[in-house]
Amino acid sequence: MPDTLPTYLRVFSIPTPFPVGPVNVYLAEGDDLTLIDVGPRFEPAREALSAALAERGYALRDVRRLIITHAHSDHCGMAAEVVDASGAAVLTHSLNFPLLADYEDERERRLAFYADLMRESGMPPEEILQVDRLRRGMGRFAGPVKPTGALEDGDTVRLGDEDWRVLHTPGHAGGLICLYQPRRRLLLSSDHLLRDISSNPIVEPPEREGEERPRRLVEYLAQLRRVAELPVDMALPGHGPFITDVPGLVAHRMEFHEQRSRRVLESLQDSPRTAYDLSLLLFPSLDPVNRFLAVSEIIGHLDVLELQGAVISEVRDGVRFWSKAAQ
Repeated sequence: MPDTLPTYLRVFSIPTPFPVGPVNVYLAEGDDLTLIDVGPRFEPAREALSAALAERGYALRDVRRLIITHAHSDHCGMAAEVVDASGAAVLTHSLNFPLLADYEDERERRLAFYADLMRESGMPPEEILQVDRLRRGMGRFAGPVKPTGALEDGDTVRLGDEDWRVLHTPGHAGGLICLYQPRRRLLLSSDHLLRDISSNPIVEPPEREGEERPRRLVEYLAQLRRVAELPVDMALPGHGPFITDVPGLVAHRMEFHEQRSRRVLESLQDSPRTAYDLSLLLFPSLDPVNRFLAVSEIIGHLDVLELQGAVISEVRDGVRFWSKAAQ
């Protein structure tokens, strides 16, 4: 662990069953022993978390607070188990409350939204069923837990003997938060910034039925710019190694997404296409789950291009076709 980190902060590498690999769970020692994320509901993760705490002289029952950076199962899946063992408070952004507290009902709402979205995107019915089955199977890696307090943008939370500022950075997930310690120029970046892989801003349903779907990639790019303007010497991510060049990484991510948007636009030169068609052109060979993620990414780039006035769309028999806008 680098010498520049606070002595009260520890990082645990917790295994997950997902392709992304281990998740970084952070422990802040002090009067209110705090875990920042917990890992998935998965036996190797349980064993690793208990062992890591024991090395510091703690058990799950000693945890006083959980801070959940976002409601993805690799980060929040074991939250209920930690609360059952310790009675810990659960703090997170208010947008995460429904998926954490009403886990089954909110998952059903999201699964229905994704099935409708994939249908509109031109995905064949048999693939939609495959994606639905696989996504339902992923539900076993988390369970419901009731948040006890909200962390909103601009709030402060005390870790160790220092105040950290909450940054709401929607993109990879709508309720994702980072924590920033300005004196140390230190950022807990969760999945907003990852050194070796690009955070996929996954399409999400609107907060309330009937509202417009949020444009997560648009938000993600805006929050990348925001974070790049902060004085940060090191970012501690949700996966992988620490980040020592935040502006350089942000510039690399921005260029990546600009190039991807250009490729999407170039693929619309000849004729209208669905988001599913575009995903096949850009990513020819994928399994069903990664096909879903590819379509989600394409939709994000179409959102960006639509806001720029570069593309337009029309719905034919329930399927949305995208075209390059007339110049």
